[in-house]
Amino acid sequence: MAKKANKDKKTKVYVLYTGGTIGMAPQDEAVRGSPLVPKPLKDLLKYMPSLEDLDDVEIGYGSFDAPLDSSNLGPEDWIKMAEMIEAEYDQYDGFVILHGTDTMAYTSSALSFMFENLGKPVVVTGSQLPISGTRTDGTTNFINALYVAAYKATGLPRIPEVVIVFADRIIRGSRASKVSSSAWTGFDSPDFPPLGTIGEHIQVDTTLIRNAPSEGQQFQANKDLANRVLDVGLVPGFRPSHLKHILLDLKDVDAVLLRTYGAGNAPNYSDFLEVIEEVCQKKKTIVNISQCKEGMVEMGLYEASSGLLERGVISGLDMTPEAAYTKLMWTLGTKIGEQIQTQMQVSQRGEQSENLFDLRYGDCGGSSEAAERFDGFRTPDRRFEVNRLSRAVVRLSGVGFDGLDVGQTGHIRIYMNLPSADSSTPFDHPKCIANLTEVWSGSKANLLCTIDDTKARSSIGDGDITLTVVSDEGVKFWFKGLFLALFAHA
Repeated sequence: MAKKANKDKKTKVYVLYTGGTIGMAPQDEAVRGSPLVPKPLKDLLKYMPSLEDLDDVEIGYGSFDAPLDSSNLGPEDWIKMAEMIEAEYDQYDGFVILHGTDTMAYTSSALSFMFENLGKPVVVTGSQLPISGTRTDGTTNFINALYVAAYKATGLPRIPEVVIVFADRIIRGSRASKVSSSAWTGFDSPDFPPLGTIGEHIQVDTTLIRNAPSEGQQFQANKDLANRVLDVGLVPGFRPSHLKHILLDLKDVDAVLLRTYGAGNAPNYSDFLEVIEEVCQKKKTIVNISQCKEGMVEMGLYEASSGLLERGVISGLDMTPEAAYTKLMWTLGTKIGEQIQTQMQVSQRGEQSENLFDLRYGDCGGSSEAAERFDGFRTPDRRFEVNRLSRAVVRLSGVGFDGLDVGQTGHIRIYMNLPSADSSTPFDHPKCIANLTEVWSGSKANLLCTIDDTKARSSIGDGDITLTVVSDEGVKFWFKGLFLALFAHA
């Protein structure tokens, strides 16, 4: 049993009831098989369990005027929840939101982004069966959620995050996905460990918990959501004309979550890529998310994703679709221009394992205007810290050579922060981050190199990053795009 708090000062928890299965009962109890509907809070309270073990906890209740099945919940309801918690924030030590399971992961993700400087636990829970039933998981889930929210009374570590407590797990809200409509363990965290486990005892892994805000950072609920985002999944035979209609003809769509295959792969035929390019040129945002439950989008790793990278598609890394979708709505509502790309690829609430600082250096010449060298510089976002660098990848797309016969090998060297480099600079120079070779076939090629960690850390510095591209003497080159991807631990 967890230790008790000082009885002279009770821990206060605010419970917000929004609806969902936990509060459902037959629409007409006199009719066998009557459909389940959300009942008002007064009906739900009849079935709440005895809380004798939590006598140090004072509970306040709030409710939507009309409790909803969570399939009817949307951004306007997330805003309502945020407003209700914001109004009670200073009066309570923790919060529990009773919610339906169908869109629970969307709500927990959305609130994670909307709550700025959150210093108290906000615990979202519900159930697979109504709490009014004889056989229900609602009672256990509710009590466990209270234990986590009332950390001062129960002796558990404070979790200053939005979390889902369901069955035997405590899951970061921005990492959760619903994985079953029938199992007690209806939610999982595919690419991140649970923050805690629930059995005979509640165990919290404090090494995974995000830091509480510093003193003086006041809690705020940011309610600017741009509800102009669509979620589109690719399937074999997907017609580019459909995507064009969705993204270009619909005037109230500013961004799309594009669910691709595997590590972020998509068709690389011209009709499809032309639509992607036209959309990005019109300043509409496309975020690439994998359809796989686990793993990370790595555009450029395979040829099938290179076209997306070259045309300006943003990587969703290992975010869940729920987190990526709600983060995109929040980002469009709070950022403009190039800030959108940066914010989407940098962890805000622990929703992704790595931050991606994607530096795009542009193109160089063409088959009729090949060059002997290329220089360009870009500045990483201020949030990039070289000591957190986990890996760096440099990529050239659409490379061609002038001065080579078909079948001859072309050599391209890329130097970082060495603008004096030329064709005579050796490949074993400490600032040579890539020594690329390609047997010239007469067709453009894509070249990729993972940079040695020591070279990357030593060469990046703390300001602009200059890349210089050279080839052998007497050989010229051109390329469509030069990309430097800096991955850093989030």
